[in-house]
Amino acid sequence: MRPSFFLLAVLLFHLNAFSQAKQASIESAKLLTPVGATLSLSQADHGKYSFSYLNSMGDKTDFRYIVFKNKKEAKDFITNLGKALKAKDGVSSLFTYTNYKIRLLTEIGGVFMIVNEAGKTQSTFRVTKENYDQVNVLSSEKVHS
Repeated sequence: MRPSFFLLAVLLFHLNAFSQAKQASIESAKLLTPVGATLSLSQADHGKYSFSYLNSMGDKTDFRYIVFKNKKEAKDFITNLGKALKAKDGVSSLFTYTNYKIRLLTEIGGVFMIVNEAGKTQSTFRVTKENYDQVNVLSSEKVHS
């Protein structure tokens, strides 16, 4: 009787653990873009560059885009993100572009990017070292060439 009870307890434990792991993967999948990234940098039309990110402000997440007028402006923004990641907690910087005001606030091992875009609601995105490495690899391929 004892071995069967023990076997039943082990099976129930593993079944419960599997369902929790499955639920966690479903919840994390909601935060990914169709290509599996939360941000990217890509070249747009007429020499412009587009920085896309997943807005995490509010109940629903949506994709937002910051359009830079040229390669230099995009490269400078990526460089400023890298500097903000290395700064002490509480350091804040404000960058103004044609249609955007972007505040970078260093907190808890990452950078909160707060974007005010003309005609849209405020959006936020938390840049981590992993996120930055992801876009920095993209920027070295797209922006530096």
